[in-house]
Amino acid sequence: MIQANHSESINMDKINISPQSEQGLGNNNNNDNKQEIPTQESEESKMNKLKIEQENYKLEEQVEAMLNQSDRSLAYFEIITNLEPIPNADAIEVATILGWKVIVKKGLYKVNDMVVYVEIDSVLPPWEYFVNDGLDKRNFKIKTIKLRGQISAGYCIPIKELIKHPNKVLEFVYHADQEQQNDIGSIKQIIDKSDNDKIIQLQVGIDLTQFIGITKVVDFVYQPRGGNRVRSPNMNLVPFPGFIKKTDQTRIQNLSRFISQYNDVEFEVTEKLEGSSITAYHYKGKTGICSRNFQLVEYSHQMETSLIQDLDILEKLKNLNENIALQGEIIGPSIQGNIYNLQKSMYRVFDIWLIEKQRYASHQERVDLLEKLGLPWQKHGVPVFNNSFKFDSNMTVDSLLKLADGHTILKESRVKVLREGLVFKSKSLIGNSDNQHIISFKVISNEYLIKKNK
Repeated sequence: MIQANHSESINMDKINISPQSEQGLGNNNNNDNKQEIPTQESEESKMNKLKIEQENYKLEEQVEAMLNQSDRSLAYFEIITNLEPIPNADAIEVATILGWKVIVKKGLYKVNDMVVYVEIDSVLPPWEYFVNDGLDKRNFKIKTIKLRGQISAGYCIPIKELIKHPNKVLEFVYHADQEQQNDIGSIKQIIDKSDNDKIIQLQVGIDLTQFIGITKVVDFVYQPRGGNRVRSPNMNLVPFPGFIKKTDQTRIQNLSRFISQYNDVEFEVTEKLEGSSITAYHYKGKTGICSRNFQLVEYSHQMETSLIQDLDILEKLKNLNENIALQGEIIGPSIQGNIYNLQKSMYRVFDIWLIEKQRYASHQERVDLLEKLGLPWQKHGVPVFNNSFKFDSNMTVDSLLKLADGHTILKESRVKVLREGLVFKSKSLIGNSDNQHIISFKVISNEYLIKKNK
């Protein structure tokens, strides 16, 4: 087992899962006393195994809870900007929230109503309201769906249901000129008495993920070599390094203003591969490999093969001796269903984080650094869909979503498969000298999401 190079870790209780050896226990049929010993020790061994299984189950629950945590806001206050009918649908209509289209019950909302918008990939708690809305049949998961020909991405919660939170004790502060306690629209603040009087402002964009108790759907869980997810006797969970930005692009539906705001910016458009996000870094003489949420202590077989044996990536980073973090996707067998039908795992870089400058590399900086590492972008980068893209005057969120539909352009793919989507990055730095950065966002294919969720 290859061990990661890290400086500090959070140690969880170490659990010895190796059963006590029964070798040498008496099988002498001529001695009754010896015959009773293995029976007693066997019962003790069974009890130990049961206790270990119970402890492992608790440990798995703790790890799953950590994996389900998300830095991304999954639910927040937003405004319905439009309501449109759905052909041949009497009971439902489609609401527009930011750049999202969400199917809602007809007549439940009006344009300009404030609601709680819940993003896709969320898991709601089992509130009675959600059960009555049929979400229990979907395990309370919010996914992209298609109903009566209309795509729906997300879910809306009425404010009146939010303030009935079944697990909270709440008080309300009303606008000074609207002391009507039965008027939801006059509420200014929610005071959470069950959380040290935490104040929640009824304002657009306020994050409600933790308040509601929403977690994130986890489709892939990192597995150390041998398929042992949690039960390693030396299991450590190491926090993701604070000097590296985690890999998570914002969806275009939340950034629709970008289309008009950056219509003069040249973008690089790459394919978003369906795999597992992996970061490999060098910082002040130390190297390491991270999953999306943790620095890894043990490396999976796929990582040993694609990053360490094939690419020798940690040694290359050490020899280059620059404080950078490569961020990319591992694809192949045993990863996300291996949708590309690859016979061997491989690593494709999609970004480089410049640790000292605390920003992402521009296109040219990324190309140059990969060349220095002996990992040319053309071969080791994600597939390029368009190397020089600009928004035109007719571009909309919907047109970008249609652009994301289509099949993968990964040349190694052995099957014709729908691509997950596209990632847009400005080719040059944006902003003044004190705040230069790369603009980026992702556009996930609705075709892909609908097929995946079937």
